[in-house]
Amino acid sequence: MTDEKPFRVIIWAVPRSISTCVLKCLGFQPNTQAWFEPYCLAFFTDITCKKMGVSLPRYIKDFNPEAFAGGMASAVKGTKMENAYSPGEIDLSLILRDGVRDQLDSLPAGKSHIIKDMAYSVTGFYDMLPSKESNFKHVFLIRKPECMFPSWRRLLMIQLKIMGMEAGKPIEDATFDMTTDVPFMMPGYMYKCQFDLWKHVRENIDPNPVIIDADELAMHPAELLPKLCEVSGMPFDPSLLEWDESPDCCGEWRSLFPLKKKDGTLNGQQHEMALHSTCFKAPRPPVPRDEMTPDMIKCVDATKDYYAEMASHRIKPNP
Repeated sequence: MTDEKPFRVIIWAVPRSISTCVLKCLGFQPNTQAWFEPYCLAFFTDITCKKMGVSLPRYIKDFNPEAFAGGMASAVKGTKMENAYSPGEIDLSLILRDGVRDQLDSLPAGKSHIIKDMAYSVTGFYDMLPSKESNFKHVFLIRKPECMFPSWRRLLMIQLKIMGMEAGKPIEDATFDMTTDVPFMMPGYMYKCQFDLWKHVRENIDPNPVIIDADELAMHPAELLPKLCEVSGMPFDPSLLEWDESPDCCGEWRSLFPLKKKDGTLNGQQHEMALHSTCFKAPRPPVPRDEMTPDMIKCVDATKDYYAEMASHRIKPNP
């Protein structure tokens, strides 16, 4: 793989679609810089800062790092975020989507780059996407809603507690409603965001973006990973089907917040399994509809058509 032409690929996922595992796999390619959710982390930073009364500008030219650091230090003091806020480990050049776009548009030639991100994080910010001239191949990682939402619901309850974003009531499984209790939930429960971004890319950047189903990739990696690499302009080698268990690689990833802190601990329990992964593993079966909570059913019914249309254009396993 060492003689291959450098590539630029950006993967747009929905939550709980093994996207971190995919990044770990593909990030092991030679001469490749992996980027972890630069737009998504800017999205959440914006939401969190607004909640704490710290304003962020839209454009990097208007961002004052010193003023931001002072405002954040004061805002997090005495809150759940105080221990998590490590200003010395934050890459402030990635704090705004505008800064992310600027860097992706000015990457040096001769090195490959693979970015994985969440499609909802650029809703309303399409002007912050890498330019057409930056020659990124856009890949959309989809997953059936009936597989995604039960998994995401469990994670959301954990995340909201950690972030201190409870919606005025205790977060309990029996009463939690992901359609109303999640302050950052987007229209179409994130699936419309991915669908709309796919249409935007087709109409304005690349008429043939790549679509792959996460569960099919996990079930048929030896068949689908070579196909994904081929249509995305990436080299393929059978060594990509298994990789090192150590999470140390994430310490080299570009990210607003490091997944591996300076003390060696991992940042964010939702990524533990993916960062310790060694290969793709078959997913859990879908939760039967009669075992879903009402909010799961509402999300599935509202998003299944978005998934179905995108899935009709996906890379398919052999019959």
